[in-house]
This record gives sequence, C-alpha cells and structure tokens, in this order.
Amino acid sequence: MPRLIDCRAIAARYFDWAAREIAGMRRKPRLDTVLFRPQQNPASLKYRDLILKDAARLGVSVHGHEAETEESLLALVRRLNADKAVTGLMLFYPLHCALKDEDVMDLVSPLKDVEGLHSTNLGYLIQFKRFLDEPRGIKCVVPATAKAVVKSLQSYPEIALEGAFAVVVNNSMRVGKPLGLMLENLGATVVKCYDKTPRAVLEDCVRRADLLVTAVPDPAFKLDASWVKPGAVVVDVSFQGNVDADALKGRASFATAPDNRIGAMTRAMTFVNLVYCAKNAPLRRSARVPVLG
Repeated sequence: MPRLIDCRAIAARYFDWAAREIAGMRRKPRLDTVLFRPQQNPASLKYRDLILKDAARLGVSVHGHEAETEESLLALVRRLNADKAVTGLMLFYPLHCALKDEDVMDLVSPLKDVEGLHSTNLGYLIQFKRFLDEPRGIKCVVPATAKAVVKSLQSYPEIALEGAFAVVVNNSMRVGKPLGLMLENLGATVVKCYDKTPRAVLEDCVRRADLLVTAVPDPAFKLDASWVKPGAVVVDVSFQGNVDADALKGRASFATAPDNRIGAMTRAMTFVNLVYCAKNAPLRRSARVPVLG
C-alpha cells in the first residue's frame, strides 16, 4: 500500500502560516478575482468559490469581477493593475476565449500575480532566484500549482528529489513547464511528456521514473498503472484521475489519493503568494520590477 501524500494536512499548515502572517499585517491584503464568462466555465466558477471560502477563513477581503467580452476583460485587468488597493490579482484559466491565456498572463502586474504566471515571475525559476530583495526578506512569487507539488513532496524527508529521474506528464504554462524547472533546480533529471508524446515513448519514460507527476485534464486520458516503477512516487494532479489509485497498491511508495489531491495545496500556495505580494508593495511604489505588456 503506498504511503499517502496527505495534501490536505500539508495545506492546513500553509494556511495556518498565511493566517498568522495576515493577522500581523497592519494593512490587510486584498485579493481580486476575475472570471471570464462564468456560465461557460463551471470548473472555474467552482474553484473561485473554494478560494472565497479560504479567504473568509483567513480574513482576506476578496472582490470578485466577471467579464463577458475580451475587451472588458482587458480593461478590467488594466484597472485592477492600477488600483493601489488591490494586493493580488487572480484570473481563472483556461479562459476559453479568442485571447491566448499566455498573453493575458503577461498583462497582470507581476507584483500582483498571485498565480506566478507572468513571464517575469516564471523567469525567476530559470535563474533559480528566491528573493526579490533578500535583506528585507521579500520573496519571489512562483506558479502556485507547481509550487504545491514541490512543497508536498518536500514534506516527506523520505522522498529524494536530488538525483531522481522525474517524469511530468503535462507541458502547460501552469503546471508542466514551471514544475520541470523547479524539480531541475532541486537536482532532479526531468522529462516532460504531453499529448504529442508517442505512447511507446510515454510508457518507456514512466517505467523509468522515480517520480511521476501527471496532470492531463482530459477525462479520457489514463496511464497504465503497471508501467509505474516499483517504489516510485506518484502525484496525480488531475481532477478526474489519470491513474487508477487502487492499481498502485504494491507498486508506488508514495501516492496522492483521489479524495486528497493537490487542489487544497494549490489554493494554499495562492494565499502564500498573496502574502508575498502584500510584502512586495514597496517594490510596486519604486517600480523596481519590470512589467511586460
């Protein structure tokens, strides 16, 4: 039986940290959320509601916004970037519109980017940079989901990242790309697979993996659990499940569970990032971080 990677319990510790930090702030952070055509994006709507519940527990003020056209979406982002009362800005991807998600990500101020998806914030991963201003303890913001995976793994000393052969079955800007960089920074050898990877190659990579992270949003996508290397660590980020958890019994050493996946940790990392954004306010005033777009 694999040992459970208890994402909810780990998330609770980070939520507690965020709560303590927020309680000690003279000026409380404010999170603004933006949903594009919520009636067409029920998954984003559900996730937004979870964020609202988390914020209420933490004492964070949340202002919700919705946009029905691409033009109103862009105008909303510009307005919230300029609003000094806004500490953090969160959009819900994929947008499912004519605009490219990546282009919109770069329109969010990097100092309000609680998702860590602006090119400036992604660049810190390439440089393996942890601080914007180390003497003052002002930390970089990095992508929340990828950070959630890494922090979950680091919670177990028995899981070795340095020297591990890691396979990430996702190549998106939100998960696969930043997660690959994070794991490389920690000494892992990383291979990323995705929908264009031939199945025989995918199987070969999975069979070699000491660490397998899969995050394919397609409900039809399934990995054969018999491919998993005995003793491997398996993190299933997908909502519907990319690999049969029961079939991992006797194979994986650690694994996430269908009812305890990485979602709670991703939300916790979003609020950790919000704390960082709140502490980065002096940099916004001095314009010390370049803004693209």
